This record gives sequence, C-alpha cells and structure tokens, in this order.
Amino acid sequence: MKNPFRYGEIVTGENFCNRREELKNIHNAINNRYSFWMYSPRRFGKSSLIFKAFEILNNKKIIPLYFDLYNVHNLDDFVRKYSQILAKGLFNWKTNIENLSKFAYKYFKNLYPKISIDALGTPSLSLEIQKIEEQRDIETVLNIPEQLAGDKQVCIAFDEFQEIQRIEPFLINWMRSAFQKQKKVSYIFSGSKQSLMEYIFSDTNSPFYEYGFKMNIDPISEKDLTNYIKRQFKKTEQNISNNIIKEILSESRCHPHFTQHFASFVWDLILEGEDQENSEFKSKWLKRIVAGQSLIFQNIYDQLSENQRKILFAISALEQDEKLFSNAVRNKYKLPEVSSMTTGIKSLLKKNLIHKVNGSYEIINPIFEEWVRSL
Repeated sequence: MKNPFRYGEIVTGENFCNRREELKNIHNAINNRYSFWMYSPRRFGKSSLIFKAFEILNNKKIIPLYFDLYNVHNLDDFVRKYSQILAKGLFNWKTNIENLSKFAYKYFKNLYPKISIDALGTPSLSLEIQKIEEQRDIETVLNIPEQLAGDKQVCIAFDEFQEIQRIEPFLINWMRSAFQKQKKVSYIFSGSKQSLMEYIFSDTNSPFYEYGFKMNIDPISEKDLTNYIKRQFKKTEQNISNNIIKEILSESRCHPHFTQHFASFVWDLILEGEDQENSEFKSKWLKRIVAGQSLIFQNIYDQLSENQRKILFAISALEQDEKLFSNAVRNKYKLPEVSSMTTGIKSLLKKNLIHKVNGSYEIINPIFEEWVRSL
C-alpha cells in the first residue's frame, strides 16, 4: 500500500492543503499587476503555492512564468536559463520556423540565437554566445518580457531570489533599472533566507528597497491540517487518533513539509502494526525520524563555535515565558555576554539555522531542534 503523504517535492492536487487566503491574495496581486516578495523557511510550501496559484489562474490574458534560481551557477548561466524560459513561455511556437527565426534574431540578436528541432518536432531556442560580458546583453534579456507581452500581461516568479546575491551582486541593480520601467510585467520574489531577503527589500541601501510589498505566508491552521491528515489516513483505510494528530502538529509547528514528513512515519508505524495508544508510540516515530538525519546534524553541529552551540541549545530548550537575553536564561544555560550572543545569533541566522518569529528566535528545522535538545 502506498504511503499517502508527500514531502520533499512540489505538491499538487489533493496533496495541496488549503492556502485559500494566500491564493486569493496572490491572484489579486497578479490581476492588478502588483509585484511582491515573500519569505518563509525552506520547504514551507512557497514553490507549491506559486505553482498552485499559476495552475488555477483563471485569466487567459496573463502569462505566468517560473524561474528557480537555486541551481543557477553564475551570470552566464542566469542569462541562458532565463532566456530559455522566456523563449518557451512567450514565443508562439505554432508560428513557422522562418518567422520564429526572425523573432529570435530581433530579440536575442546580440546573443546569437539558434533554433533547433528535436526528433519529436518540438522547437527549442539556445544561445551560442560563449560568455555574457556586455551590460546591454543582460538588459536585453531583462526587457524581453515587456517587449513580447503584446496585448497580454506577464507574471514572473523568481524562486529562491536571495541567490541573486551569489550569482552576481550587481545583477539586482540591472533588474531594478529594467523592472521599474515595465508596464506589462509583474514579479513574485520568493526566498528562504530571512536575513538576505529582508536586506534586499528592506535595507535603504538596497536597489530593491521597497520594490513591491511583502506577502506573509503563515503556517496552515491546525484545523485544516487535522482534517487533511484524517482524510489521507481514511483514503488508505487506516485510522489515526486525535491525540496522535495533535502530537504531530505540536512537533511540526504546523510546518507543511514536516507535518507531511511526520505523518508519513506515523502512517508507516501504524501499518507495521504498532499500537498508537501505547505511551511509547510518540517516542518511537520521533526517534526514528531524528536517527535518520543524525549524521547530517552532527556535521552541521561540528562546524559551529562553542557560543553558537550554547545559543542553539538555549533556543531549543526555552520555556514559553523565558527570554533568551535575560540574565536568568544566560545564567541557566551559561550563555556568553550579550555582545557575543548577538554575534552568534547573526551567524546562526546567516547559516539559516534559526529565524525570528514574532520577536523570538526559533530553530527552523524541528527535527534538528529535537536533536539539539537531546544533547
């Protein structure tokens, strides 16, 4: 019997849970040609949300395009991959090849375009230029959506947008210069590194300062996730108690990926015949999950300084009414001086191990948090 819970991939169809409010807000922004940015930790469902929003976008006058920057290596790679996405999404491939060649030459002439046909008769565009060196070549590509939009509107989603700083720090300047003049294109900037995304859009020295509004992505409600888990179990003719669901959601913090991950392990244990009413049941599935990643966590932990380790442990063990910077907490967990704590926290933020939620710091990965707490 196939496990009904999916994680580590973009989810669609009945595996996509709720997000009705976010979908409504995204569609409102797209239809009004508003650009916006959103942050959430990795595997929080941003990519699935964007795909779902594009999938159910009921407006034939809008062309949605998606570009994941995570595996873009450098500026050359960005220009080539972005050009491919634009060509595939904006060219009318039903036009005859002669006309396509004219269009390609017109918009990509400095990049030496080449149109080829595969064995199935599908045309594709590639760029023959060896190295992107001219600013005009980059500006040409950045302006193609506006030039090819015609009587339509284009919405382009850049996923893992914080990677732009690694790809080419000055690229963001060229982007701002091009994007702010465009009348037919809107952009979605999605990222998973809080400090970098906030710098890009909130720092007064950044070219993207206040470019677009911030759209918040909250955890899915406990009620919706409870109903989802019950539905998935029922679909496979398995039962799960309300108490076990509460334990799953408490440990996952209603994080979509980890909820699916934990529910998947619970489903496996129940299928194996484990008694979910046994007081040791939670310990079994949680230990199994943590054990599967302990080597990865140990490697991460080994690269941290002593102060960073102490801060991580304190964050993992804090009681609800305790404040990380209070004297009582610093004494309890033998934390360093405030200045050293601030330095350590900045480093942990940069490493994407923690983030700030409602004024408090939290370890992003609840499995890693459980592992740290067990030390």
